[in-house]
Amino acid sequence: REDTMNKRLCQTMSTNVGSSSTNEEESEKVVIEQRLLKLDEVFVYKIPAMKTADGHRAEDWNLATPLATCSLIVNRRDDSLCINIMAERPKANAPPGATESYLFAQSIIQVKSDQSSHKLEHWVEPVVDSSRYFAMRIRDSRTGREAFIGIGFRERNDATNFRMTMEDYVAALKREEKAQVLHQQFEQSLEHQSAEGGDGEEQPLPSMSNLSLKEGEKIHINIKGNGGSKRVTPAASNKQTPKKGLVGLRKPPPPPPDVDAVAAKASSVENTVSNTQEKEEDEEEGDEWGDFEG
Repeated sequence: REDTMNKRLCQTMSTNVGSSSTNEEESEKVVIEQRLLKLDEVFVYKIPAMKTADGHRAEDWNLATPLATCSLIVNRRDDSLCINIMAERPKANAPPGATESYLFAQSIIQVKSDQSSHKLEHWVEPVVDSSRYFAMRIRDSRTGREAFIGIGFRERNDATNFRMTMEDYVAALKREEKAQVLHQQFEQSLEHQSAEGGDGEEQPLPSMSNLSLKEGEKIHINIKGNGGSKRVTPAASNKQTPKKGLVGLRKPPPPPPDVDAVAAKASSVENTVSNTQEKEEDEEEGDEWGDFEG
């Protein structure tokens, strides 16, 4: 009896441990939700069926009378993009004028690059005649039915932000998929290296190729030029190469003149000038007194 009781206790303990491990795995899964965009005003329209294969046209939606005026919130939840359209209604058991927001419509986008039916255009499609209106696929979570509604923005900047948010979401998914593929390749390369070097012996390095010449071998090099191959003699090379130390030097400036010689020359010039002036004065005086000579 004791043996049977011990076996039952071991079985119950193992089942409890297994259930606790599964519960821990479920509790360890963390769901990350990030808000990407919030717009205070968006117009919701009831749209007819698409008339042509070109796409939806906003001019067929009766834009003057929207179905509701709501707010729009875009959240990312794991790999999904949730577009929530929130409306307001009077709050029950509250003072007059008090309102509360509720979920008017929701579109959950799950883009997958390997499936053509999971492209972004499957859920949100811009109209062909305007840049401020979109046709969005919504789904009822209770019944699973899907339908298209039209959404539009008063400001063009709001429509641009909405479109850029969806494009950023798709680009982020592509980057994450690429990073995951690189991570898997890295792990596979590590496993492959560990499998090859599992014995613990170091792999020898590959030997370098010997590029030295053997005895008796020669290398012939043909150098082609404009005038054919010419053999340069040492004399010609000496003529062509300029002497060292004279390349790019200017001639030295002339020496400065002798100061004494310049002063002597200047004094001699002054003496000659003064002598010529005295002679001219003597001649003029002689001319003036020439008539009184006997």
